[in-house]
Amino acid sequence: MAINRLILAEAIQAIGAPGAVGIALLIFSLSFALSTLLPSWRELERQQTAAASAQESLPEAAARESILDASPAAELRRFYEIFPARSDAPELLSRMYAAAEDRKLLLSRGEYGRSTDPQTGLARYRIVLPVRGSYSQVREFVAAALQAVPVLALDEVTFERPKISEREVEARIRLTLYLKGPA
Repeated sequence: MAINRLILAEAIQAIGAPGAVGIALLIFSLSFALSTLLPSWRELERQQTAAASAQESLPEAAARESILDASPAAELRRFYEIFPARSDAPELLSRMYAAAEDRKLLLSRGEYGRSTDPQTGLARYRIVLPVRGSYSQVREFVAAALQAVPVLALDEVTFERPKISEREVEARIRLTLYLKGPA
């Protein structure tokens, strides 16, 4: 034991007081780091194991949930969630008008009416638009409007060409916009 103390004393004298303080701080920081990090590493491993276990059970839970939610009432509820609120009507109509503007069509003064379906509770906005343009412009407008507003339904389109020599047609487009809520 005395020899070990002698060796330690010689080593401290050789490195000096600042070196001895540095070694002491190094030993302290290593022991502090291990005492702090070791429990954190164990907790991290436990959390990773739990996450892997949850990831493995996810398909089972999803299958179980889809079986539970396959009831007609749940499917009907999910269907009605597709429809936007009645307050979204101006924004949806502006998308429809933008589709006409992109096709360089002027929408004449249209007819608008609204009602509520008593069975479903859906608000229906009936829109009748007289349009004048080429056949392809009108057809492209209808396709673009239906794509821009998925809750818009095409009820009827009628075309009329006043003179056979004219390039433009007069179309009457009847659409219905379906929204949640009472009218």
